[in-house]
Amino acid sequence: MLFLSLILVAYSVGVQAYHPYFLSQLAKQTKEKESGIETCIALHCAFESGLCVLDSVCFQTLQCMMGCSGQADESQCQFECEMTIGNGNEAFERLLRCMAKNDCFPEVPPDGICLPNPEDTVQTITSIDDVAGDWWVVRGINCGQDDVWRGGYDWYPCQHERYLRIDDGSWINNTTYTGGTNSNPTTDVIVTIPHATMPSNGLIRLEYDDEPLLPQIERWHIVAKPEDSYMMVLWCGTNPALDYNGGFVLSRTRTQDFMAPESEQAFRDVATQFGIDYDAMCITDNSACDPNP
Repeated sequence: MLFLSLILVAYSVGVQAYHPYFLSQLAKQTKEKESGIETCIALHCAFESGLCVLDSVCFQTLQCMMGCSGQADESQCQFECEMTIGNGNEAFERLLRCMAKNDCFPEVPPDGICLPNPEDTVQTITSIDDVAGDWWVVRGINCGQDDVWRGGYDWYPCQHERYLRIDDGSWINNTTYTGGTNSNPTTDVIVTIPHATMPSNGLIRLEYDDEPLLPQIERWHIVAKPEDSYMMVLWCGTNPALDYNGGFVLSRTRTQDFMAPESEQAFRDVATQFGIDYDAMCITDNSACDPNP
């Protein structure tokens, strides 16, 4: 039971928020603080932990994850286990909620750096209406390339955002993407739909209610929009387990191929202001993705 408890603790960070990179980090920290975290789960979440182990889907997820151990793509393998088997499983989500409520998560270092402030945004963008519709991620910052930007959130294939006003007048960001990296999908399409508001010019606040670990909040800072078809966003996210950050260039089309040279230079200049090498950002070609996800 100790081993399963440690696996469950390690497996406590979700989609853009509980990415598989943190499995190894959490497992390492759990080993270092083993008795404290196990005691917390035993005292506060023993029932939920037992349900997870007894639930066939939850247990299958754990077995799948353990089967990834030692593989060269261990993190990606574990991510696919979670997204293709465990995502949406009530026993798993119930355990996560219990752990969050009782502060059973180990401390995890932030993934990436929250680079912008609210005043760094494009001040002429005053409403979500100004960016409504479809956007594709075509260039990213957090690509799993080093010890700072570890999660790889900005290199998921087929990553698509659609800002829509719903019947009650509020906004959502219908977000779709797949597991994988470098334009190579490894899972079916994943969907999450956070609520969107604009608390200040050029700043979009996304609040999720369809993730297992809540509250989960992301702040998307639009720091450049040199033409109608492209914009640069630097984002900062948080949930009860960790802070996670990144940034990307969004395009109205599935690639960056039609970007004007002047726009690319504008993005390069803005990226430099935040200490980012624009030309080192990972590029995604979404040409093979469903054009209307």
